[in-house]
Amino acid sequence: MGPMHGLRGRTTILLLTALASVSLAALPARAQSGQSAAKWEIEGHGGGLFLTGSTGDGPPVLPPPGAAIATSSPVFPSRRVPSWFFGDGATLLNQVNQQFGVAGRIAPLDTALGGSSVNVGNGFAAGVRARRILTGRLWLEFGIDSFPGAVGQSEELLAAAAAARDSFGPAFEGLLATGPFSGVSVDATSSSGGSSLEMAATAAVQYRFGDGASLTPYITLGGGLVSGLGGGPSVMLEGHYRFDILGEVPIDETDRLTIRQETTTTAVGVLGAGLRRDVTDRWGFNVDGRVLIGQGATRVVVDAEPSVSTGTPGDFVESFTTPSIQFSNDPATGRESSLGAPGLDGFETFSADRLRARIIITAGIYWRF
Repeated sequence: MGPMHGLRGRTTILLLTALASVSLAALPARAQSGQSAAKWEIEGHGGGLFLTGSTGDGPPVLPPPGAAIATSSPVFPSRRVPSWFFGDGATLLNQVNQQFGVAGRIAPLDTALGGSSVNVGNGFAAGVRARRILTGRLWLEFGIDSFPGAVGQSEELLAAAAAARDSFGPAFEGLLATGPFSGVSVDATSSSGGSSLEMAATAAVQYRFGDGASLTPYITLGGGLVSGLGGGPSVMLEGHYRFDILGEVPIDETDRLTIRQETTTTAVGVLGAGLRRDVTDRWGFNVDGRVLIGQGATRVVVDAEPSVSTGTPGDFVESFTTPSIQFSNDPATGRESSLGAPGLDGFETFSADRLRARIIITAGIYWRF
């Protein structure tokens, strides 16, 4: 009985040891099962943006000629102009220079203020997405994407701005060389600025055709909003001239012009697909492609801020041509400069409402919790 009793005891110990080993081996599986019960994941991604669909093309709408201003005679009429760089201001300056036989002419911006001034192109995409599990294969997704450089100034507009800037000096130097003026100073500058950034905020559902252990395909369907930030891209021009009439009467005027591109906030539909791979139960990676498609308006607007300095002694001078250009340093003289208020505030030279598609191809890493 003793030996048999000892055998049963050893057998019991072996069985308990085996059960313990099986239990320990099962712990990672249970832990993994507990981790896989995570309800959220967050993803960071980056890649490329590809734009399709034209913003439209067409001629610009220019401001009408300004109101007439008082001159010495109806034979030499003049009118108010908001800027010399485009429209009626450029026409008036070039007509006067032609009558004086001046070679210098300003190169007007006119043709570049239509649809050709709008530039959309490919760029970079980056963002973050958060997902919440609904069922084993169905997830709810919220995303924020940024598209730097999605819109910008066209090469035609930049070239036209440079030509207008470079022609401003010769046109006014030639004009002022025809009169009793001294201390003549003329200069012009141009620059570009504003923001070319677009942002998209979307909500979607994602359906997965597997458990993520291997490459798992999925589809995405949803919608959202795309909006430009920072006021849109812009081009600024500034022309300045200063001179003295008969060495005594100072004239000092500045022509400031801004061309802005604006886009409306656009509602978009989202359709996408991709592949994902769980590296561990906590994180993985994906390759994602989606299209954001919607119809929105693009506008080109112009701001003109002419500035005429008051000087002493107050006086004026006119070109005595038909039409005529007039310079004055004090409205109290009864005469005003051709360049002057009220200028322009958000004058729309072009607008188009078009269907556009933003194609986003990204690679991302996600973390589950």
